[in-house]
Amino acid sequence: MSTLEVSNLNDGTKTVATTNLTNGSKAFASTNSTGTTINESFNISSLGDTATGRQLLSFTSSMSGSTYMSNANANSSQNDWGHAGSVTKSASQCDTTGYDPSGYFDNAMSTIIMGDLA
Repeated sequence: MSTLEVSNLNDGTKTVATTNLTNGSKAFASTNSTGTTINESFNISSLGDTATGRQLLSFTSSMSGSTYMSNANANSSQNDWGHAGSVTKSASQCDTTGYDPSGYFDNAMSTIIMGDLA
């Protein structure tokens, strides 16, 4: 068996430290309020608007299962912080929701996923 030690990966455009894959965030996304635009992301292949206040993040590389940790933040429609969280999770997707004092509402969201990749 051989071991290859690499400290950085480069796709010709950006360089990423391999510690991001072994120790850091396994996925993250910053999205717009309508759930149609990914502003910034890592390990996110697509975004879907599934209902009012709900956004579905699909992973480029799947997680090992659905017990990973997810944390989401939402900017409330009333210019204060709303609440956000995961509704359902699978190895390949995380469905998040945002809401404020008036109920479920489309919000710009920031989500981070931590866990083991498959």
